[in-house]
Amino acid sequence: MKAFLVQLRIQVKSDLRDKGILMVYYLVPLVFYAVMGSIMKTLEMDSGTPLNFSITIFALSMSAFLGMPQALVKARETGILDAYKAAGIPAWSMPLATIVISTFHIMIVALVILFSAPYLFASELPGNIGLYLLAVLLIALCSETLGALLSCFVKKQNTLTLVSQCLFLPTIMFSGIMFPANLLPKPMQWIGEILPATQGMHMFSQAGLHMQPLIILCAMTIVFFAVSASLFRRISARK
Repeated sequence: MKAFLVQLRIQVKSDLRDKGILMVYYLVPLVFYAVMGSIMKTLEMDSGTPLNFSITIFALSMSAFLGMPQALVKARETGILDAYKAAGIPAWSMPLATIVISTFHIMIVALVILFSAPYLFASELPGNIGLYLLAVLLIALCSETLGALLSCFVKKQNTLTLVSQCLFLPTIMFSGIMFPANLLPKPMQWIGEILPATQGMHMFSQAGLHMQPLIILCAMTIVFFAVSASLFRRISARK
């Protein structure tokens, strides 16, 4: 636990110094929210998905696939993982701390979107804000663990940028964020079903949380983190 808290403190300081990470977590999602809010408000009438929820999933998907994995690959590429090994810090603490900090950033953005959307775009607040935030948290954790798993297979940051798009673009196109998923061809709908954002869209409703997608998200999160932690240990052992 002490080693994990040390890693958590290091990760916070690293994120605050990295302008690129803060841009992906805050600037780009909030600019997209401000510019595209009126358009997605129109789409909301067709899809039935609240504006704040759709844009929040877009923001957390960007952070999980384009932002957070960069920190993990950078740590491997610059030798930080070697330093942790020399100091006796478990390799699994690196993805766990990164996921925790990234999820914290995501929840801040989610709160900004949630409470500003009614004033900016006349979007209604969810009937149960607690359940809404739980849905966002579960989608964020599942997406973050998938991003951590992705980082295990890429050694260079430049390569990661291209590979991350293979998760991010299908997420925003196939999950129903931008338009109803039932308008897509069946093969694209099937691909979308394996994405955390799609299960999140299935899970949330004004009435509450649907259990089946909730269970699927929890199971995916556990599997993604367990595999990524195991791979990080193997990567560290090979150094």
